[in-house]
Amino acid sequence: MKSKYKILAFLMAAIGFVACEENFDEVVISDQPTAPSLISPAQGGLEFIKDNADDTLTFEWTAADLGFSSASSYFVQLSTDEAFTDPATIVTTNDLSADLKVSDINGTLLSMDLPVDVQSTVYARVYSAVVPDVDTLYSDVKSYTVTPYETLIDYPMYYVPGAYQGWSPGAEEGRLYSYEFNDIYENIILFDGSDPVEFKITPAPNWDNSWGGTLTATANGYSGTLDPSGGNYSVPAGLYKVVVDAANLTIELSNPVVWGVIGSAIPPYGDAGWAQDQDMTYDGQRRIWTWTGDLEVGEMKFRANDSWDLNYGDSGADGSLDAGGDNIQVTEAGNYTVTLDLVNNTYSLQLN
Repeated sequence: MKSKYKILAFLMAAIGFVACEENFDEVVISDQPTAPSLISPAQGGLEFIKDNADDTLTFEWTAADLGFSSASSYFVQLSTDEAFTDPATIVTTNDLSADLKVSDINGTLLSMDLPVDVQSTVYARVYSAVVPDVDTLYSDVKSYTVTPYETLIDYPMYYVPGAYQGWSPGAEEGRLYSYEFNDIYENIILFDGSDPVEFKITPAPNWDNSWGGTLTATANGYSGTLDPSGGNYSVPAGLYKVVVDAANLTIELSNPVVWGVIGSAIPPYGDAGWAQDQDMTYDGQRRIWTWTGDLEVGEMKFRANDSWDLNYGDSGADGSLDAGGDNIQVTEAGNYTVTLDLVNNTYSLQLN
């Protein structure tokens, strides 16, 4: 009798196993999966002008096909090279399209250090990701000709309130910028007024939190740590490159490279102009040096720290900087704003 029950139980288990097998759909990944394909924008030129800053640009692509139904995530990237050595991801979505504002794309182009008002080539691709065990599928690469327009990049900021600017955290004078959007904040700051100059560091434009401490003299400036209970920092008045490492809670002040303009077109003009530099002013958020003044017909160059050891001219007369290059020609007298952009290796002379 017991053996009959055992046989019946075995048969019922076998039937259940077969039923489970019939209801199970095995997931099989295709050995030739289809990558997504970027449909739009069409390859070619993209319009980037300030008047279109609030317009949208649609990126659209086809779905990846892995041989089974899946919820893929899609990522759109831009790069300055076809190998996508250091790409910028501009879209993350589960959809097959995304609308981006022209101003946002322009900001990405500027963060990639592309020159302003100059045509450049960028590359775009989309890739899909499902699960870690499934290979990432990359689309074909499209190229676009872009001409970024100038706008301020909204870098993360720390602040340097002190006696030199009225102890005002958040004031335009006394900001540090994280150019790589990481823990390093820096700028070139003129600590003027009474000597020595006292200051502190704040992570926000208020006094809710602040750091101070003691600075130790180094071969090229001063260094110290960020102490939440420290007193005011103190340094001799002067121009310093200030670097704060928020991760390691350190601060360094060093003597910066200061750029100037010199030449027969620069006051005091003529031969005397080649003997006296006119110092330029550093704009930390725009990452450029500027000088505004009257130019005469003549020649000029840029040089660092009142010395010819490091100087730039323009051997191709194309607006790009050449180390030790030919003198830059000024063909019309007038009041100019002269700009030196060492990030993009360009300069400009704008007649005011």
